[in-house]
Amino acid sequence: MKVKITPSKVSGTIAIPASKSISHRAIICASLAQGKSTITNLTFSKDIEATISCMRSFGAKIEVQKNSCIIEGCNLFDLQDGICCDCNESGSTLRFLIPAGALSNKKVTYLGKGRLLERPMGIYPKIFDEQKLLFEQSQDAIRIQGKLQSGHYQIDGNISSQFISGLLFVLPLLDSDSTLTINEPYESRSYVDLTLDMLKCFGIEIKQDKNTYYIKGNQKYSAHDVKIEGDYSQMAFFGVLAGLNSSLTCSNMNLNSVQGDKAILDILASAGCSINSKKDFITIHPSKLQPKTIDLSDCPDLGPILCVLASYCEQTTTIINAQRLRMKESDRIEAMEVELKKWNVDIQTTFDTITIHGKSGYALDDIPIIDSHNDHRIVMAMCVFGLCANTPCIIENAQAITKSYPDFFEDIQRIGGKVEIL
Repeated sequence: MKVKITPSKVSGTIAIPASKSISHRAIICASLAQGKSTITNLTFSKDIEATISCMRSFGAKIEVQKNSCIIEGCNLFDLQDGICCDCNESGSTLRFLIPAGALSNKKVTYLGKGRLLERPMGIYPKIFDEQKLLFEQSQDAIRIQGKLQSGHYQIDGNISSQFISGLLFVLPLLDSDSTLTINEPYESRSYVDLTLDMLKCFGIEIKQDKNTYYIKGNQKYSAHDVKIEGDYSQMAFFGVLAGLNSSLTCSNMNLNSVQGDKAILDILASAGCSINSKKDFITIHPSKLQPKTIDLSDCPDLGPILCVLASYCEQTTTIINAQRLRMKESDRIEAMEVELKKWNVDIQTTFDTITIHGKSGYALDDIPIIDSHNDHRIVMAMCVFGLCANTPCIIENAQAITKSYPDFFEDIQRIGGKVEIL
């Protein structure tokens, strides 16, 4: 899919899609619970469909409706041999569910596409090796065979919080107590807080003391109905668009959310934007933006759109602790550097920092051709850039948005953004 982005003013109210992070967690917990749970206000992106598919492979009964699921849970201790879970390109699905496949003594295969099987998995092979369990990873698949044992786990906190959540989903089901200690630096802790919140909703109790989680064994998930709140990582694209372009209101937002990507509100406010909130509505007003230093250690998914924000901030913005952007669907540091340079943005990068000397506007003699790098967040970030520039652009392979936000371009059109599917 190619799309043409034409600079345009936007206005109005946009209903932000459901939080992908919370949706994964709710579907998994409901699929492990006794009884039926209803999950409402879902957005069925490819990542969420991957988690639904894998939980069905484990034996959960999932009835998909227009924007909801009715889920009857499964028993991870009684899996069929030879189960195959297709995770597509969803890193959350894969990392969350590897421990889930290791509760029985049956072989489970995980498939993936794109860069998924190239992304770091080192924590799990180490655990499986210590417990003398099977863990085989190739370019085509990951194959495991349990049984995972209770006990003390100690893992690094600077690779991905998804490993921590993956263990927290299953350790309460084991027959004895466990502890899980996270080595400093402990990054993206807010994502683990989302997991703990959802586990509590489904009756799982985990105690925490600093970087150690104390997990009672022999617990049971209880069915629970959940309405998914709006996604702050998706709201960020519209928040930055409003800050650079024209006022927008975002609905379906939980003002008390523990999502780490809620940091976008503080970042926009410190950059000079005016923000008003009431009930589940947040309105962002544009401003002459001020540069600053932005720390991505707890909100890495905001990286691409914050590069766009920085590009339009006059003077210098530095983004630090960005190294985890290199381990996503694309190397997002490299991808943003390549695509922003097509607009003549003054950007320099190191392994874990991005420095941008911004200016108020960008115009070119020719229409730039932007590559998606097969990454949904690169597409959406560069769409926002193009709407705020002074020259049209074309984004190639824009179908990457279906990974997380299939209706993104339609929503941009609803608020007046000129997007043409070529």
